[in-house]
This record gives sequence, C-alpha cells and structure tokens, in this order.
Amino acid sequence: MRRAAVAIAAIVLGVTGCDKGDTGTEATTAPASASPRPKGTGPLTKKVVHTDLESSAADAGVPANDHEYARPFEEAPAGSPPSCAVAFRGIGDKKAPLDFERFKAVVDKLRERDWQQSGGLRERETLDGVIGEAHAILRQRGWSVTAQYGSAQDGETSAITLTAYDLACMKRTGAG
Repeated sequence: MRRAAVAIAAIVLGVTGCDKGDTGTEATTAPASASPRPKGTGPLTKKVVHTDLESSAADAGVPANDHEYARPFEEAPAGSPPSCAVAFRGIGDKKAPLDFERFKAVVDKLRERDWQQSGGLRERETLDGVIGEAHAILRQRGWSVTAQYGSAQDGETSAITLTAYDLACMKRTGAG
C-alpha cells in the first residue's frame, strides 16, 4: 500500500519514466527524427507514444532522454501506476540551455503528431521578466501528455519534461 502511494505521488510530482528498455545511466544521442504519423491511424501503444515524445523533443533540439530520471518507472511492475506512464526529460545547462521558445517548439512538434492541446500554455515569469516555468496539456486517443518547462533560479540548469499517461491504465490501477 505504501509503495503504491509513493508511486502515485511520484507520478503526480512529475517523476515518470519510459517504456521498458535501455536502463543504462549514460547519456545517449538524440534519436533519429521521425516524420509525423498520419492522423488517426492505429492504436496508441506505449512504444508509439514513446516515439512521439522522443522524436518531438529531438526535432525541437532538446538533448536526449535522461535515463536516470526514467529508471524507477522502467523497472515498475506491470499493473502499477508508474507502469502506465511514458516520459521524457531533456536537461539543459549554461552551455546548452533550454528555454521557453524550445519548449513551445516541442509542443508544436507534438501537435504535428496529432496531439491536441487542451487549453493554452500556462507560463510563469521570473523576477527578471523571463519565462521560468511553463505547462501544457495535450491529448490523443486515451492518452494525456503533461508538458513542462522549468529553469533553475540560478540559470545553471533547465529541463523540458514530457509525461504521457495511459488514462485507462491509470484508472485500472486506481490512480486515475
């Protein structure tokens, strides 16, 4: 029971992962860009959603997925709330920062892959007048993606996080 509560809290807080696969901790190069899928074709499997997240981020110039971030969810047991999620997190730094414009490009790339944005972008400015946080929700055929952008106050790091939830799976686990 406690593990389930921790897993649900982790998902709510945005700590999600990817499909089962490479669990190495080393960074890898961004995946090759995939062209958008034709609209309304085939079921959305975890693999399709994973590809949409990774290729949208790569097309927008976001660094490769942070495998350490995904590890707890890659290893989640089937039927648990974390097993219902697919996620991507690209991390920027002072040398190669991620910014709000890059975040908007990722959201645009997802929309090219038939993800429908629900509402507008929610943004929060820093005291310097720069967008320091942003949030968007996109949906497609039983899945919901929470897209988030954030930068550290010191300007040293930034991240773009995409977390997709299989809504039926979440409901089956009692988390949705």
